[in-house]
Amino acid sequence: MLKLNISGLNTTFSELKCSANYALIAPLDNQLIELTQSMLSNTSEHIFLLSKQVDIFFESDHSGHLHTLYDEGKLHPFNLSNDISFAKKRWFSKGILNELKEYTVIKNSCVMVHLSSDMFVDYKTEELKGQLTLYKNFSIAENATVVFLISGANNSDLRRQLLMFNDVIDGVVNMTQEASVYSLEYDFWHHSEGVIAAETINYQRKNNQLIVLTAEKDTSQAYGSSATNQDFDEDDVWLVKSAVPAGTKLPAYYKVIEDNDALYEHAFKMKAATLVFAVTRYTDLSLLARECFSLRKQCGRKLKLVIQNVDGVIRHQDECLFLTLGVNLILYSFSEPSRLLSQIQSIQGFQFSRPLPSSIDDVLKYSDSVLHKGYLPLSDFAKQVTKHSDSAANLGVSGVLVVLELLPRIDAIHPLHLFHVKREGDIFSYVDGQVYLYLHACREHDVDSAIKHLFKLDIADFFISKNVIADHFYIQQECRRLAREYQATQVPDYTEQLQENISYIFDGQTPDVATLSAETAEFRKVVRPVSMPIKVILKGEST
Repeated sequence: MLKLNISGLNTTFSELKCSANYALIAPLDNQLIELTQSMLSNTSEHIFLLSKQVDIFFESDHSGHLHTLYDEGKLHPFNLSNDISFAKKRWFSKGILNELKEYTVIKNSCVMVHLSSDMFVDYKTEELKGQLTLYKNFSIAENATVVFLISGANNSDLRRQLLMFNDVIDGVVNMTQEASVYSLEYDFWHHSEGVIAAETINYQRKNNQLIVLTAEKDTSQAYGSSATNQDFDEDDVWLVKSAVPAGTKLPAYYKVIEDNDALYEHAFKMKAATLVFAVTRYTDLSLLARECFSLRKQCGRKLKLVIQNVDGVIRHQDECLFLTLGVNLILYSFSEPSRLLSQIQSIQGFQFSRPLPSSIDDVLKYSDSVLHKGYLPLSDFAKQVTKHSDSAANLGVSGVLVVLELLPRIDAIHPLHLFHVKREGDIFSYVDGQVYLYLHACREHDVDSAIKHLFKLDIADFFISKNVIADHFYIQQECRRLAREYQATQVPDYTEQLQENISYIFDGQTPDVATLSAETAEFRKVVRPVSMPIKVILKGEST
């Protein structure tokens, strides 16, 4: 019997019954692919895999056993149309189901249908239920298990609809990922012994295996406190003195401490207090992130961790890193003392609710994965953007893909020369009259400002249109389209011609002064005659 192959997961949460339909929903394809590969690692059933991009299931580092199943004749992949309007007619029709019935091994098999949530947008509730009923009747007739793998930007709306279809859908699970922690949110799930509902399971990948994370023990239980009782240090606020202007009068229960190191050492005695760390241009952000993570792990979820960004040096990616590692709130230098008090008061009594990774290294591997910048050939560009987008999505970092269409009769090399990229993760490429620019750790409303910093002139002088793709799902879909359409096409490569675009990069090596010739023009001493003073008399003045 097919199951969610996650080590430590209870049978009732992992079992997929025969003659049943299940829906696994995730924002990105890679999350579904990883779980699917794990599900098929120890299966003996025949698997029918239907997708408009079936090749992506075989491209990852953990797809070796899928190739083995295919060679053994156990895995039957079907690559269907990429045209959404045509695919809608194909996916939900008796035709495709009748075609599957022609296979004698369809009995007692598993049919996996990989879909985009965009395909469900135009369906009314009753229409969608009618189409899903076709698959329900099919699974009963063939004693098969149908698993819908659904990804896309419209998941939340679809998830609400599926909750109403519990007579034709036997289970709905929503998948999320934050850093290295995956969450399975079971809306409802039928198994052989009954039904579970409104449950959440967290798991991680370790040593190429999916493993359930054990629930953390709430430190508040050790003190015998309940949810309605206030902890002894709930009202205590400890803040670094540089977090507020000198001379600021603070409430009596606010306690000022010298610096971040002193606050960190003192904080391990706390349980539910609020700690305000200060970040300046001299602060080691990586060290502070590690300290916040240690405090969250050691002191529990009732501790409130606040970062006061004094010098405004925390970037978007740093914010997401802090929030992933246990920080409750990030404040900025323009926060007035009175507003600081209100914002701290607003989180009193709250508990940190996001899943925590088991190790900080699991998180840093995503934040350190951005290594490329500047121009890349199209194939390399598509691969790198997909990789960067995965890392950004796992940390909650925004990223945008900007498509700029050139004006007619403009040679591409001229505007490409005007792109001077300085941030790691910002990359661009060109094909068929369009420049593709990926801005890492950039929000959609900051695109215009970002382009002004890396493009020397007004983009309207060179480009007829600008299209911004801000959702990671659509960014990855566009990259796969580029890789697929231009795989067998000769695409111009401007790498050599754009070498001078990186000439601004500072060379950190110390020059060898001993080898320089003192006779060259830049070292030649020029002697000029001493200037003579000139007496100036204004017109009309007497001498």
